[in-house]
Amino acid sequence: MNKIKINSYSKINLTLNILSRREDGYHEIEAIMQSINLADQVVITEEKEGIKIKCNHPEVPVNANSLAYRSAEKIINRYGIKKGVKIEIEKKIPLASGLAGGSANSATILIGINKLFSLNLSNEDLRGIGEELGMDVPFFIQNGTALAYQRGEKLTPLSSITPPLWMIILNPGFNISTNWAYNNLDLDSIKKEKNNTKAMLKALKEGKSQEIAKNLFNSFESLIIKKYPEVGRIKNRLIEEGVLSALMSGSGPTVFGITQNKEEALKIYEKLKPEYKLIWVVHTI
Repeated sequence: MNKIKINSYSKINLTLNILSRREDGYHEIEAIMQSINLADQVVITEEKEGIKIKCNHPEVPVNANSLAYRSAEKIINRYGIKKGVKIEIEKKIPLASGLAGGSANSATILIGINKLFSLNLSNEDLRGIGEELGMDVPFFIQNGTALAYQRGEKLTPLSSITPPLWMIILNPGFNISTNWAYNNLDLDSIKKEKNNTKAMLKALKEGKSQEIAKNLFNSFESLIIKKYPEVGRIKNRLIEEGVLSALMSGSGPTVFGITQNKEEALKIYEKLKPEYKLIWVVHTI
């Protein structure tokens, strides 16, 4: 029985600038995306026929309309694979959390089926398929650090952060709809906010954690904190406990705080663990 097991890594946005609304209804963005080692596990097994999706999380859709199913279906149909697959997803990434777990799973399924059936597709080929499935999916074909632009699907890979950044990831335990966040943005207001992309690119090139922390930015953050004050409270709490800086990731509600080192991250984790159920110590990859 042919089987493949792959880690499906999540991401944070070190910067996320929403620039304008496009004629196609999407938004023009400029973002620096960064993989972290909080990951789901995806196991893909060759079957005689069909596509079966299983997940340990009851709220993850597994029917034919789900992103996981559509990802498998698209690559199987496009390359004329005559076999089927069973896909088992063990979720650790919170749902609708700003960490793009669904997009990560989609990319992992494309990568896994490519390997399982020896299709020998390049990363560029897989990113092309990924663009048809979701704006974040192409990033997860390669992971690491990248500048994303246009709708988020166009990428310029960046050098990995060395040494890795250690951080606390904290999720308040509720979901936020990305569509709601985009539909409620005040574009005129956020255009007046500082665009940190150039400064962050310089900080990443120099590998200075203090400068990286200083230039974190997210166009969604003020909107989400106004609607969901708990996100702001978590951010302030992390700063009080000594992180270099903290930011909400994506459209939220997950907040990450960059620490000076692993030891500091573990110290803050132990302090906050009794108060928060969804909390992790992670590092960039």
